[in-house]
Amino acid sequence: MKYILTAGWDDGIADLTQHLVRELHAGQQVLWLVSGGSNIEASVRVMRTISVRLSQQLSIMLADERYGPVGHSASNWAQLLAAGFNAKQARMLPVLAADQTFEQAITDYTALATEAFEQADTIVAQLGIGEDGHIAGILPDSTAAHESTALVAGYASPPFKRLTLTFPALRQVNAAYAFAFGANKRAALATLQHQTVEPAEQPAQVLKQLPEAYLYSDQLEENA
Repeated sequence: MKYILTAGWDDGIADLTQHLVRELHAGQQVLWLVSGGSNIEASVRVMRTISVRLSQQLSIMLADERYGPVGHSASNWAQLLAAGFNAKQARMLPVLAADQTFEQAITDYTALATEAFEQADTIVAQLGIGEDGHIAGILPDSTAAHESTALVAGYASPPFKRLTLTFPALRQVNAAYAFAFGANKRAALATLQHQTVEPAEQPAQVLKQLPEAYLYSDQLEENA
């Protein structure tokens, strides 16, 4: 895992864009896993750089979503679209559907992820890290953090019912680009840099198990 100390998002956005474009130029069918929160604007910026032609080989799916009606205000997908994300000719894979129970949402997301993973030549994930060390929608010691086989987990963690890819899914990612900015992330990042603990305790530790993982932050220790 490579730790990259940076004052802003620009380096990570540039590197993620370059990686996606390189894979697309090579003729790969790319699955790009995107995240909500502060990652949304970064995803919008990355997509602006990808040409219409290259976008035809790209599929886009959330790494996690908040359950509710399609387009609800807390939905990561709805916020991504509201921010001006232009998929061009990429295949968009929304998690939520109309008239969907929570149990059905878990089943549908599992089917969606299974098909998307099988069809992709390479999987690139764009992720955030929370101040508690969570990644995607996997909170420490949650149901999702203890899932060992399923690609998707769903569980209640007020104020949301969460839908998320699990560790078995994330371990299939070929390259991950994680972003964690702000002083509130310092303690979690210190643990990530200097300790190896079980992912169930600090979910972001799963990044260390991937073939390629890059973490961009203004809170890292330079000599770590």
